[in-house]
Amino acid sequence: MRKTQMALAAVALVASTAAMAADVTVSGRFDYGYANAGSGGTKDVTGVQGGLLAPNFVNVTGSEDLGGGMKASFNWVNLVTNTGALVNANANVGISTGAGGVKLGRVTDDFLTGVLAFDVTGGGNMGSSVSPILQYGATGAFHSNAVQVDGSVAGVNFGATYIGQDTASSNSLESSAGATVTSSNAGDSVFNARSGAQGDYSLKANTDIGGIRIGAALSRRSTAAASATANTLAAKTHQFIGAGTNFGDLTVNAQYMKLDTTTVTGGNGSYPLAEAVTATAGYYSYSDSTTASNAGSLMSVGLKYAFSKRTTGFANYEKVTGNAVAMQGAVGYDGGKTVGITILGLAHSF
Repeated sequence: MRKTQMALAAVALVASTAAMAADVTVSGRFDYGYANAGSGGTKDVTGVQGGLLAPNFVNVTGSEDLGGGMKASFNWVNLVTNTGALVNANANVGISTGAGGVKLGRVTDDFLTGVLAFDVTGGGNMGSSVSPILQYGATGAFHSNAVQVDGSVAGVNFGATYIGQDTASSNSLESSAGATVTSSNAGDSVFNARSGAQGDYSLKANTDIGGIRIGAALSRRSTAAASATANTLAAKTHQFIGAGTNFGDLTVNAQYMKLDTTTVTGGNGSYPLAEAVTATAGYYSYSDSTTASNAGSLMSVGLKYAFSKRTTGFANYEKVTGNAVAMQGAVGYDGGKTVGITILGLAHSF
């Protein structure tokens, strides 16, 4: 009898575990390819490497239906460096309804995602508008000890991130800002702003009016240091305004960013050249009201070929001038001179 009870208990445990596992999803994306950063900058890397479009990552998510239109969830995202190490990007729990939700823990910043809503690459390509944001410390890509709210009201989508407690320790994902590359190991760091302080926040909102997409974002940072080695906590405010539309198959976006004293204006677009081939292009001009050396430009043209829904070949050429920095996946190529960057690779999602 005892053995039977133990066996039934084991079966129940397995069934329970299987039921829970049914709501858990594992996904991710990996890319590897060839990069040639040319010469002239301080980050001249040539050879095969990973994370060329964006940092490679593995994502584990889960959810539970609570009834009454409510759902609980968790999200655990780890970036994968070229050495195979895992670096946490997101680790949060949340609760949501059809109108919106709230997350607690480590989240992706809303100023960043607000800007990338007006980027045809979604930040996943060289030459995207993520480059100036991270270069001048407008926001870290990820924040710990945060509260994040998102939702939609009357056709307006909104989001807000509030850092509820100082980050006790930082890593390469949230430790540096300014015009210095944080690591000499390509793919092992993300060029980023310093770790968040209690009270820092970011806001975003966007909507569609008659086929015209418009959006704005705002962030306040007490930790956006002027360089990778600076420790001053001078408060800085950053603003973004974006607009976009479609002309048939052509998608275009215009962007304006005021990142403290640095102004970045530009745009990007994409167009399907054939059933499986898409072309992308972007251009951004930098100026600064107080630091003339921050001026520069960033240009990018690229092609993507969809072998399938999950496998994509890509090629990209990028040129930076002045003090502009090109984000290539998880590492930055900085200038001071004109630098040309070429990549060719293959990406697979699962």
